[in-house]
Amino acid sequence: MEGLVCKYCGGNQFNKTVKGYECTYCHTLYEFEPEKKERLSNKNRRWFIAVFAILILGLGSNILIPYFSQLLLKDGNLFTVTKTNDSDEVTYSEKTSSSSKATYSANQLNNPERNVRIAELSLNQADIEQAVASVKKYGGEKTKKFEERLDKAKKEQIYLKKNRAKAAPKTDMLIENPDSEFAVTTYYREAGYLAAYGPEFNQYSTSDILGIWGQPDAVITDSDQIEKNLTLEFDEKNNPISYEAKMINAQWQQGQLTWREVRAFSLILKDSSFAAYTKEFVYEKQGKPNVYFTDGHVGYVTPIIRYLSFTRLPEKYPREGLGKYPDDFPKNYGLDGRFHDK
Repeated sequence: MEGLVCKYCGGNQFNKTVKGYECTYCHTLYEFEPEKKERLSNKNRRWFIAVFAILILGLGSNILIPYFSQLLLKDGNLFTVTKTNDSDEVTYSEKTSSSSKATYSANQLNNPERNVRIAELSLNQADIEQAVASVKKYGGEKTKKFEERLDKAKKEQIYLKKNRAKAAPKTDMLIENPDSEFAVTTYYREAGYLAAYGPEFNQYSTSDILGIWGQPDAVITDSDQIEKNLTLEFDEKNNPISYEAKMINAQWQQGQLTWREVRAFSLILKDSSFAAYTKEFVYEKQGKPNVYFTDGHVGYVTPIIRYLSFTRLPEKYPREGLGKYPDDFPKNYGLDGRFHDK
């Protein structure tokens, strides 16, 4: 195909498929114009990334190695409510804190194992509700087992929400916004499906950060420079160059971040590079997180665990929802999801 250039890898060779044109290099699929549907986005979510194709970052052989994967959105996008006229559409309502009524397509519900697993990983209320609806319709002979797992997830969610930090454990640390939507920082990837959760720190203003971490090395207001600084950049040997890439790599190698958390923050950072941040506090010389602001409040913070407190859980499913190819796992990956010398 001529005249089309892949916006993710720059390739110009494509194969025509029944769904659209597929890049022969990174396998991004550019779908044909779909039938118009009413799409209602949930605006009060924590960080979520789900796009037709997105750059996935891998950490292999002790360094960050960028590579592309085919990640396509189906109608069953977990975080978009899609209204259709399909006869198999399901409406599910349960008494919750939000007392909301969600409408799900069959594609959103027809994989109860995946829905339950995501609910167990994220402990997010909307995920739990969707999993309950999925089990109700498609649980079959496994319904009881699924319900037991969801009951356990609900209890864990209640406990963690009750004990969510309201004050920083140390004076020089930030805590995730206790009023933000609750979810564990995690990542899940399956064929045609991708989700990432990360903490919000938007309760902090520029003056708050100055009071906690002091004067930065530099203050940047140039939007192009800020966008560049948010890029995960590597040299020709795939060694991390940018501060953000170096810090995520270092946190992984030091055992501070699990592999699922590395994946989540990498995707969040990729998504953040498109955000309209107006100011950046640079703390690189002080070894502290860089802070990116929008409308005077924190939008993104370099994930250096020494300075951040947010909801985390030990690895539950070591190799599930992280990809299925060998390159999805670095050689130092352990079953606890952390880096191990081998």
